[in-house]
Amino acid sequence: MTVLLGFAALVVDVGLNWATRTAAQTAADSAALGGASQLLVGGGAAAIDTVEELLDQNVSGLVGSVGASWAVDGDEANGEVVCWTLPNPAPGPGADCPDGSNALQVITPPIEVRYAFAGLLGQSTNNIKARAAAAAGPAAPNNCVLCVLEPSGAAALNVLGPGGIAVTGGGIVVNSGNPVAALVDPLSGPVRADQIRVVGGVNDPAGLLLPPAELNGPPVPDPLADLPTPDVPPLPNPGQNITGNTTLTQGVYAGINVATGATLTLDEGVYVITGSPGFAGFTVRDGGRVVSTGDGVTIYLTCDSYPAPCDDEDGATFQLDEGGAFLASPPAAGPYAGLSIFADRGNTRSMLLAGNLDLTGAIYAASAQLQVGPSGDVRVGSLVIVDRLLAASAAQLQISYDPSLPLIAIEPPVLIS
Repeated sequence: MTVLLGFAALVVDVGLNWATRTAAQTAADSAALGGASQLLVGGGAAAIDTVEELLDQNVSGLVGSVGASWAVDGDEANGEVVCWTLPNPAPGPGADCPDGSNALQVITPPIEVRYAFAGLLGQSTNNIKARAAAAAGPAAPNNCVLCVLEPSGAAALNVLGPGGIAVTGGGIVVNSGNPVAALVDPLSGPVRADQIRVVGGVNDPAGLLLPPAELNGPPVPDPLADLPTPDVPPLPNPGQNITGNTTLTQGVYAGINVATGATLTLDEGVYVITGSPGFAGFTVRDGGRVVSTGDGVTIYLTCDSYPAPCDDEDGATFQLDEGGAFLASPPAAGPYAGLSIFADRGNTRSMLLAGNLDLTGAIYAASAQLQVGPSGDVRVGSLVIVDRLLAASAAQLQISYDPSLPLIAIEPPVLIS
């Protein structure tokens, strides 16, 4: 009888153990992913609320079995939630969940297993916990702060200038599967990021990719593929040549040219630029200056067909000449929060940044090349998502990501452990 009960305990009770462990891990994975997805949009408190909700959905009453402050009391015995900012490692218990974090770890409250037979052998219950961690946003593994989306072309990332590229707060991904998807001239400056991934191959004879590129991984999806087309009513005046101190309001413009010595003030809103005949797009000449008021602005580059989308054609461009300055802020709220320049996905017209640019918002041109240089000091405090990038500037192209700033590009969270 003892032997038979031992086998029964092995078959039934170990099965209960594994079923409970599977349920606990599923709950931990779900809660970590859900909590991470809330970090950048709702902050730490919203992330913990989501964790608790998903734990209870997967294991009924699980959160109710522990105290109200279980998630941040520093005691892993009753479960714990900690948040932090990548690429730093996960902190120990009691670190709480500060706003601005982009990674979250969940240790579930214990789930009690009541054995059917093992009690006869001296153990009637067991407590099982599970751990999972997830990250969201461009700093998460395999996501990007500089995203080069061209799928097959050579030199999709082409670095020629002595200034090089510096990316902080995340990585670089080059989607091209070409054998020379990334080309770094031996006389260029270094290309630095937390992580560099290239789907195809690289030509980097001087070893200026730091760290060296990780090859043959999966392409990154377009982070803004679902971003809607702006719906802006047209203004009577189709285009503007700015020659003095001028203020404009949002609307649809054939083009906007800011001349030398002129200052253009943009009231908050979305500025749709169609690039109709007589206007290349949004152009800031040497000595021209652009600023914004209120909640900030988004420049939308499209085609004559607006509001219909561009059809893989040259539309309006954004051109910042050497000596020009674009100092307008992006919106802080709404559907285009954190987005400064948005090119229609079918607009293939290249953009040129040769002047001084200090953006806290993102640049998005999924079908167009972005050229930086030959001069100009370009700093972008958010994402740069382009089809191709030509960096030929004497000054360093600086791209940084701050998870505390408003950002429309919240990529799906990923499990990291």
